[in-house]
Amino acid sequence: MSRVLQKHFVAIDMGSNSFHLVIAREQDGSLQILHKEKQQVKLAQGLNHKNQLSQEAIERGVNCLKDFAQRFSELEQTQVRPVATHTLRVATNVNEFLQAARNVLPYPIEIISGHEEARLIYSGIAQNQVLTQRNLVIDIGGGSTEVVIGKKTKPTHLSSLRCGCVSFHEHFFHHGELTKEHFKAAMTAADKQLATLSKTYFNTEWTTVLGSSGSVKAIVEAVKEVVGETELTLKNLKALKQHLIECKNIEQVFFENVEDRRTLLIPAALAILISCFKRLSISNLSFASSALREGVLYELAKIGQYQDVQLRTVQSIAKLYHVDFNHAHKVSNMAMDLFEHVADEWGIRDQARLLGFAASLHEIGIHINSRQHQKHGSYIISNSDLPGFSEQLQSDLATLIANHRKTPSITHFQTLAPQHKQSLIYLTCILRIAVLSNLGRIGCKFDFNKAHASENTLTLSLPHATKQSQLFIKDLRREQKRLALLDIELELR
Repeated sequence: MSRVLQKHFVAIDMGSNSFHLVIAREQDGSLQILHKEKQQVKLAQGLNHKNQLSQEAIERGVNCLKDFAQRFSELEQTQVRPVATHTLRVATNVNEFLQAARNVLPYPIEIISGHEEARLIYSGIAQNQVLTQRNLVIDIGGGSTEVVIGKKTKPTHLSSLRCGCVSFHEHFFHHGELTKEHFKAAMTAADKQLATLSKTYFNTEWTTVLGSSGSVKAIVEAVKEVVGETELTLKNLKALKQHLIECKNIEQVFFENVEDRRTLLIPAALAILISCFKRLSISNLSFASSALREGVLYELAKIGQYQDVQLRTVQSIAKLYHVDFNHAHKVSNMAMDLFEHVADEWGIRDQARLLGFAASLHEIGIHINSRQHQKHGSYIISNSDLPGFSEQLQSDLATLIANHRKTPSITHFQTLAPQHKQSLIYLTCILRIAVLSNLGRIGCKFDFNKAHASENTLTLSLPHATKQSQLFIKDLRREQKRLALLDIELELR
């Protein structure tokens, strides 16, 4: 029996501060990440006033590429795309670097323009994030900041500004002093760059604002420690700036969840981000984990833009864990049928999508073990990379799957806000009834036209007594006691 060769895809992102390597393979029409690696090369710090790269910086970059090449040298059917950004765009002796790199990496290095970098960043985010009608993406790199406007999966305006966390660190915070004057100078310089953007950037109300890159992630962690919040707002950014100023010197700054070498660049990145908030009328910003290298990977694999990232993720997981699609479809149809009759009364109309996803994936834990498979399924969801799902949505999906059968666990709901908790309990109730209706893969015909919901109460009309329905009625009687643990009264008429 001949062995099927797997296709592998390798993206190398040669940034001004760090080089990134991502290795992936195609799995069920989606990309499965096999390995990620980052090395802080500090290429931009090797540029002199004439934009010449030092020999030390060239050697750091080449040695990193040598390490990367060894990671995928033995893989079969490998397609590789190395791309370089701002520092190699402006380096006057770039050919010297490229010649040295060719000796260790036998693939042509593509030095992409600022607009192409912005396009690939947006493409990478669109593959792993649910985007809306008016999106703004900000990626603060080492030498440049890309600012992109997009409508759903399509970028409409691409801009690359010459302000980055490494270059601004060298210009305004090189000696480590953290003063109001240093921040003001850095923000003024960022303002001048932002002023070059087209008027479209200044006359739009954003429905989604995302920030990518390691600098934005570091700021999120720093804000979390200083303010105790995960959301980036202008108020929280100013609080972080004030905290840094009170530290007086970068040597006095410490964040538990940020590497020291990344902490060094936070003041410069923060100055740029505060300017973006002020000039572009941003109210809040969320971190996007995907960016340039993901965009490179998907284009390399010729996997196009998906209009529905969440659905693609659910379908991929269902295939990966060999879900019984016929059964999942029956449970999903039953769940959505009951949902239509109670959604308005329970105020959960906007939760239909989550319920459908839970019904489609409720049995993925069987792939591990049929006993307690609800717990295995919940664990899989909680610990998987789910493109398109926020942390909260992922947690909600895991909770529904954990409680779709057997005795429900109230502890899964206790940390939630009251309204959120109640909505999730209602969805759990619907899912459990749908699963119960299809025990044994037979399915009991159930007419939900007479189903009625009121606060904490679900009323169902029992089917006519037949040999098949008698067992189902017995199951429903048992379910009354289990739903009571969630403070839901199941009335059977």
